[in-house]
Amino acid sequence: MEKFARYWRFGGGATLVLLIIVGVWCFGVRTPAYSISVDGNKALVVASKADASQAMAQLPKSEIIKRIGVNRTFADRSDLLAGDEALAILNTALQPKVNGVVISVNGKTVLYMESKEMAQQMLDNLQQEYSTVSDRENLLAVGFAEDVQIVEGSVVAAWVTDRDDAWNIIKLGTVTPQVYTVKEGDSLWSIARAHDMYVTDIVASNGIQEDSILNLGQSIILSKPTPLITVVAQVEGNETVVIPYKTITENDNSVNGIKTKTEGQNGEKFIAYTATLRNGIVENKEIIEEKVVKAAVDKVLVKGRSVQVASRGSGGVSTGKLAWPVSGSISQSYGNGHTGLDIAGPTGSAISAADGGVVTFAGWQGGYGNFVIIRHGNGMVTRYAHCSKLLVKSGQKVSQGQTIGLRGSTGRSTGPHLHFEVMVGGSFRNPINYLR
Repeated sequence: MEKFARYWRFGGGATLVLLIIVGVWCFGVRTPAYSISVDGNKALVVASKADASQAMAQLPKSEIIKRIGVNRTFADRSDLLAGDEALAILNTALQPKVNGVVISVNGKTVLYMESKEMAQQMLDNLQQEYSTVSDRENLLAVGFAEDVQIVEGSVVAAWVTDRDDAWNIIKLGTVTPQVYTVKEGDSLWSIARAHDMYVTDIVASNGIQEDSILNLGQSIILSKPTPLITVVAQVEGNETVVIPYKTITENDNSVNGIKTKTEGQNGEKFIAYTATLRNGIVENKEIIEEKVVKAAVDKVLVKGRSVQVASRGSGGVSTGKLAWPVSGSISQSYGNGHTGLDIAGPTGSAISAADGGVVTFAGWQGGYGNFVIIRHGNGMVTRYAHCSKLLVKSGQKVSQGQTIGLRGSTGRSTGPHLHFEVMVGGSFRNPINYLR
């Protein structure tokens, strides 16, 4: 009897605790449920027979009799589905299946395709498109930023995507991208401005370069890309870049007007670098060698005593040199179809005339929004776009530094900035070469 008591104290007590734990687990964490299977394969679990009946009520009876089974079971509470969720899963499970592949990105299914070969070829083409290098570059490595997997198996036939749609989804995040046909006079910059896009968006969507020449009738994809996969390429290369010459001024009272003493000459610099590209766009660039091949020669001007100087009192007098019309960061440079310099800054900040002259236009002009044009003489014109407010009128004389408007985001603009243009002889020029 004493042995039994000791056994109960040390053995039976432990057994009782174990039974309690099992009971809590079975009826606490796990609960009685009903398992619904399709073609003998478990599809889902619901809490009660009523939930199972609700899920199957809208299914064809022939499918229920032939393919669906219901059995009692235990299940985790977190696995139980409501009637509507169960119906959706059952409908999917009953759809015709085919052999295919799933493409997943970071564990999330993004595409269903016909075969592993087709999926792999598409991914290879994606890497190839975004890892093309110039004649002076070498490709060091290429891969995906995300974890991309191709898994073979049985997939719902209706979900299988053809090659073209799969390509658009992977690159652009959409099946039906917007397409624009190039017209006479179009450039990447003008198309981007007309559709509230950046040139880089169009470049990324079409796999082209910013300096690409557009052909009349060419089709351009305008969908702003939200790619599902990011191609990361490591490259090394070298380039020769221009060193712009500086302009310096000397005073000489024996000279009348402004004379050129020495013509300026641009220099050249050799640069070797490594760069990281994400979907063809340079993310960062590291200079590993830099060497001046040809030094720049300063342009020297001699200014005499009889040179007219602009003043706010006189108005309209050109100094021959352009001052910065606003302060701020350059959000887009001149070139590659962009006809001016975009200088970002707060809405309402003052815009100054870059030089003295006569206002030839002040008003609304389509994509430019509130727009000012100033003629400075000697064939030079400056233009100021996207103003939030205009403070001058056509025909008015202005001095260098005079406030002509306020910075804004009117017209086709993606944010507050000044789009500043310089024209000489009717042709656009890079403002950087004229601003001092």
